[in-house]
Amino acid sequence: MLGRGPLWPSSVLVLLTLSCYLLLNAGVGIGAYIEQWPDRILQRAGGSLTISCYQNYSNLAYMFWYQQPPRSGLKLIVSSSTWSQHVYEDGYSEAKFEVSRQSTHYSLMTIKNLTPKDEATYFCATWK
Repeated sequence: MLGRGPLWPSSVLVLLTLSCYLLLNAGVGIGAYIEQWPDRILQRAGGSLTISCYQNYSNLAYMFWYQQPPRSGLKLIVSSSTWSQHVYEDGYSEAKFEVSRQSTHYSLMTIKNLTPKDEATYFCATWK
């Protein structure tokens, strides 16, 4: 309809771009594979979303979630271990960024109560 404006005003949408990285000790070529999905999300503010991360190498005990806001550097949100310990960095909490480590290979991060401040690229990484 004319005159009513866009159906999805930009002030109530959060665009999340998701990427994944594999972090390993320098010089170690173990042939590990890491995948993160979905790769791009457009979500209404106030909602939540879940990002999945899979890595195929059972000796990688740690998984990390990073946030990179537009025109800003990477910020570590949380690290998790295979023994289900989650360590949140200052300024981040489980109330907002809930992490579930379902197995050695698989981690989920749910971002709750989305706001425009959550617009960012999110990265999953793993390490020995």
